[in-house]
Amino acid sequence: MGRRCPRARHVWLGLVALVLLLGPATAGVVDTAAKPPGPSTGAGCLRADGTTGSAEVVLDPGHGGGDTGAVNATYALVEKELTLQVAARAAELLGTSRVALTRYDDRALGNSERGEIANACGAAVFVSIHFNAASDPSVDYTKTFWGKRRKDEAFSGVMHDALVGQLGIAGGGVGQFATGSLLQAEMPSTLAETVFLSSDAEAQRIATDDGARLEQIAQAIARGVADGL
Repeated sequence: MGRRCPRARHVWLGLVALVLLLGPATAGVVDTAAKPPGPSTGAGCLRADGTTGSAEVVLDPGHGGGDTGAVNATYALVEKELTLQVAARAAELLGTSRVALTRYDDRALGNSERGEIANACGAAVFVSIHFNAASDPSVDYTKTFWGKRRKDEAFSGVMHDALVGQLGIAGGGVGQFATGSLLQAEMPSTLAETVFLSSDAEAQRIATDDGARLEQIAQAIARGVADGL
């Protein structure tokens, strides 16, 4: 679609592009157990490298705590766990000193609280990461959502293009979703429904390819952020 979010590019984006072209050093995603707890809206911003301060990018691993999100019982896949793995790996690709996550462990967060964390970090962009689900196990596509059109739609389009280009599945387009995280966040924001966890093909791939599919999703998120800044 060729849309670009009106944000100044930075020199470090060249390094991000190089990393994405060359690929990761390892096929698996990072071990999130070694990460510190997530930032508190009342206590500043905790970056993915464990330091505090502003963060250019805030990634939001969807769900958490008692909210599991989508579950594929056949392959024992739980959305709240996969979003955390993808967000942590995308943070590595983008540079952990420039990225904060809304959570680094299995905790419950309100939707508005997620947007407030992005604001507390002074982020330039905010991405909420999710896996989709449907009753039909053959359905699989990628889709992004915006909360406020003027603020979010262009960035949502950029992220959609990156996901389609990287994941090799159909694009479901860009839609509106008035969720508190997107509405509360003051910067360009998007909610990415990356792939369908209910898809037989996707679930089998995620469960059996030693993290390669999750790595690909993380790369797509990182590319969308780099293109949108």
